[in-house]
Amino acid sequence: MPSNKVKSSDKDLQRTIITILKKSPHYLPDLYRDLNIKKQKEHKIVNRIIKKLHRDKTIIQNKRGLFSIITSTKRIKGTITITPQGYGFVTPIDDETENSVDIFIPAKHTHSALDGDVVNIRTLEEPNYKQSSDKGPVGIVCEVVERNRPFIVGELILNEHGFAVRPLSRRLPDDIKVTGSCNNAKCGDWVRAEIVYDGKGDKNSNCKILKAFGKVGNMESDIEAVVLEYNLLPPYTEQQEQKALELTPSIMKREDHTSLYCITIDPTDAKDFDDSISVSPGNKKNDIIVGIHIADVAAWVQPNTWIDKEAAARGFTAYIPGRTLPMLPKKLTRNISLTTDDDSFAHTVFLTVDATSGAIKSYRRCHTKIKIKKRLNFKEVEDYIQNQSTCDDWTEELKNNIDLLISNYHKMRQNRKELENFLSISTTEIRIIRDDDTKKITGLKKKKQGEADQLIEEYMLAANSAVARELTNKKIPGIYRTHPAPDEEKIEEFTNFVHDVFKISTGNLNSGRVACQHFLDKIKDKNFEEIIISAFLRSLKRALYQASPDIHFGLGKGLYSHFTSPIRRYTDLIVHQQLWNYDLSKQVMGKEIIGEIAKDCSDKEKNNDEAYYAANDRLKLHYLQQFLSSNTTETFEGIVRKLTSSSILADLPDIGITAVIPVRSMRGSHRKSKGKLVSKKGSSNYKPGDFVYLKLKQIDFIKGNAIFKIIQF
Repeated sequence: MPSNKVKSSDKDLQRTIITILKKSPHYLPDLYRDLNIKKQKEHKIVNRIIKKLHRDKTIIQNKRGLFSIITSTKRIKGTITITPQGYGFVTPIDDETENSVDIFIPAKHTHSALDGDVVNIRTLEEPNYKQSSDKGPVGIVCEVVERNRPFIVGELILNEHGFAVRPLSRRLPDDIKVTGSCNNAKCGDWVRAEIVYDGKGDKNSNCKILKAFGKVGNMESDIEAVVLEYNLLPPYTEQQEQKALELTPSIMKREDHTSLYCITIDPTDAKDFDDSISVSPGNKKNDIIVGIHIADVAAWVQPNTWIDKEAAARGFTAYIPGRTLPMLPKKLTRNISLTTDDDSFAHTVFLTVDATSGAIKSYRRCHTKIKIKKRLNFKEVEDYIQNQSTCDDWTEELKNNIDLLISNYHKMRQNRKELENFLSISTTEIRIIRDDDTKKITGLKKKKQGEADQLIEEYMLAANSAVARELTNKKIPGIYRTHPAPDEEKIEEFTNFVHDVFKISTGNLNSGRVACQHFLDKIKDKNFEEIIISAFLRSLKRALYQASPDIHFGLGKGLYSHFTSPIRRYTDLIVHQQLWNYDLSKQVMGKEIIGEIAKDCSDKEKNNDEAYYAANDRLKLHYLQQFLSSNTTETFEGIVRKLTSSSILADLPDIGITAVIPVRSMRGSHRKSKGKLVSKKGSSNYKPGDFVYLKLKQIDFIKGNAIFKIIQF
């Protein structure tokens, strides 16, 4: 191409560059060659046009440096989720296609978008564009349509460019420059700051500090930072509590079942009691009647009242360690709860169960008045199931009822297993125990689901399924709990991980739940079981709330709702309200409104879950800090989960936290090769699944990391 081409207008040159790149991707030197560029001045003109085309989302440069045309002209609107690694996924909004998939956005193409923003993207259909891994369709952010995040929470720091805020969230850029005054905040303080968007799509937006609220590393300040970061609503004021105390239950025709032997089984530290169970003989031989009695919250909380709006704004009770933020005022829930003090109003599902097979023959729902005969906790029921040990106040009547409930639950669970092939996954949760009054950490609690948990779960699942069936049969708009089947690509990725790291064949997990359960049974009680289960759970999708029934992959159900926890979940309260109005022949909410509520609750549930884990993990750092503060020499056992060129990530099973082991802290020189971290002198090699012994070195409170060093013998 003649060199005088660069002397033409920029538009002519721009068209020429686009024509060249449409034929094939080019490295920049190759583009200079095809344009016959030789002079420095000509190089600058081409570079300027390349930058403009890149800025206008006309061309793209991949990881290898190749420029190519973005061939897709279709724009897709969606919500972007940014991962801690910097790349993102966009979930299309109003996508009418069935089984639509999220679109992968490489880190360099997220541009100015922040986690949660609504964006317009274009998919990359250029066949020569190479991804680093198989993550499905690839896109590029063209425009931020709606900002989701007005504020950030982080630590005020001083870097080479001046004051900046280092965000608590790992989904945000590392440092965000402070504009204006620090507002009396000092370095090391937690601050809340307003993001100042420049409107030009600049990736490095600034922020304006609004307030400081304590030092990073102070336990109370750290919890406050989590509450603010996840925008959790504060507890009800005393004025609101008193106003709620004035609420009285609406009138509903009720069946009197105070003669039933009703019991509650809850955690030892439970404060709200919204479910109870009873068992009694049926009308036919071998039939028993199981009653699942749920606090009739809709009697107190009617749609569109002030208390209903407050509950909707919260969505769920937020269980932050040492700071529970209830969905409903405490004084109201004491009145609503099913307690041993007095007669209680309940919304009951009666199941007729075949005592021989465990099959549910029929169900009936009604509003009742009951009386709790005994309050039990999971620990004492578990002790009874495992060891037949009882407390001194256990009567023969209580033991007979418990025995019948246990025997029946086993048969119901086995029958459900044969019919639905549900996934049976036993996970271990390790959480910090923190006193609500003293705010001090009192220890760690390691909990694995026992039979007492399964007993209650089985009856609650049956009640939830029965209600979902009634909603569908009577065409009452309701909220359904769904769990989409996993993506084949995610399962394939998990399969490869297990094979590469542990040399184990999973079989074809994409064939369904039976294959998945068969594999999970095969690794039971192995020392790497928790790592594999954790990876398997990450390969599954989140459960959701929807206005239409759909598959629940984990449970193997096609019809399922949440009905049994209306004190702490707004979704359950909505179902109660719909059924209440239906029973009184009043107007119920339409499906469109229910759909909006379901989506809002799905978002709030995810936010609450992330807040809980963030707070729990942060308090575990304070638990570990006690070892550093007391100069206690403690050896921790870890299992290598992941390797990078700069660090080893190891799970600490006894604490439930990930240890970060910088490679630079290890003796000798190491490099990553074929999935292993290999010592250049061959003295030490590490791979996922290896056991390592660790010593705690440092706590990074701002990013929530525990830094360890390998004890090398």
